Amino acid sequence: MTAIDLTLRDNFRYWTDETIRFADLDRLGHVNNIAFAVYAESGRVAFLEHNAPNSTAGGVGWVIVKLHIDFLAQAHYPGRVEIGSRVMKLGRSSCTLGQGMFTDGRCFGRVDSVCVWTDLHNGKSLPLPDGVRAALQRFA
Repeated sequence: MTAIDLTLRDNFRYWTDETIRFADLDRLGHVNNIAFAVYAESGRVAFLEHNAPNSTAGGVGWVIVKLHIDFLAQAHYPGRVEIGSRVMKLGRSSCTLGQGMFTDGRCFGRVDSVCVWTDLHNGKSLPLPDGVRAALQRFA
């Protein structure tokens, strides 16, 4: 599998926008590590809901099992964050997502996460439905 550079805007076709809030800052005025995770979540949930509506709430849907964030640069208030999301890999019951977080045209964070299609009542993974798999493959 070819490595995909998540710091390049051209490697994304799905985008979510966020506002950098004053509350997102640490004492030095930088966007803090919790805000990176929140931006990633906003992008991830929007992306997953776009491809499988109502899949982040209810009895069957996505559960995140891995979150890895690379802090690449500082980001500051005020500002906007653009979160690019894409599929890196599809498994039997899982999807590995790659994300890049950009402000003022530069990547300040890179994220990879694994989400598993799950029966939430029984706590068991399920095979990805054919429609969900087909929707996600468009963003691979």
